[in-house]
Amino acid sequence: MPLSTPTLTTERLRLRPFAAADAEPLFALQSDAYVLRYWDSPPWTERARAEQFIARSHAMAEEGSGARLVIERDSTFAGWCTLNSWNPDFRSASLGYCLARAGWGQGIATEAAGALLDWAFDTLDLNRVQAEADTRNAASARVLEKLGFMLEGTLREDCVVNGDVSDSWVFGLLRREWFARQRGTARNMSQQPLPAEGPDDPEYTEETGEDQEGGQVSAAENLEGEGGTPIAPSDATAGYPDSESGSPDTHGSGPGEAPPENRRDNDV
Repeated sequence: MPLSTPTLTTERLRLRPFAAADAEPLFALQSDAYVLRYWDSPPWTERARAEQFIARSHAMAEEGSGARLVIERDSTFAGWCTLNSWNPDFRSASLGYCLARAGWGQGIATEAAGALLDWAFDTLDLNRVQAEADTRNAASARVLEKLGFMLEGTLREDCVVNGDVSDSWVFGLLRREWFARQRGTARNMSQQPLPAEGPDDPEYTEETGEDQEGGQVSAAENLEGEGGTPIAPSDATAGYPDSESGSPDTHGSGPGEAPPENRRDNDV
């Protein structure tokens, strides 16, 4: 059954379906090796990949398997986010996002992904959302923690990109946890002012002219199932450098093939 791709607005952002005109900024984003350093596939080298990605985004809507949205800020392409691998039988899906470097350290990933999750839990009979992140990507893990995800376990040496072997954290978020968190957030906001951003905020970056490590967040697109011992991300990520970015959306496709979904799919 087709799934209509929504257009969503937040205080600072507009999330909308992909259009052909997005190919150029999309290719610039996905060909940035620094943005994709924690991705589960290499940066793009051919512009055709962007056109395939956009075509696949439209196909996802037609198949009813998920929704991919452009993230716009001030009418400018800032990245994208996705809810994919929607399984109506298991009532599960995966979350992903990727931001251009200009958007790092400003809370955009949390704001965009939160809007997408709001839509998904309200529109679909969704019970579980899963995400993955490279274990070196501490800030991306903290973004997921801020959204209410629980770190459920580690996939050891599950990705090899250009000879670099890496582990992945697996995160999960349940429907009841999302709505309980939303109710709690509303109560807290009515009772006390929001804290000012500062160095302890994982999405805060000092304006020093240097990026605080940059980053990527990563979300599972194909992995299904639960498991693992719940671990607090704030404990698991202690001592790791902060980073904010995501993971790709194509996994090992050959020339001319439509790129399949990636497991890691978050860059902030």
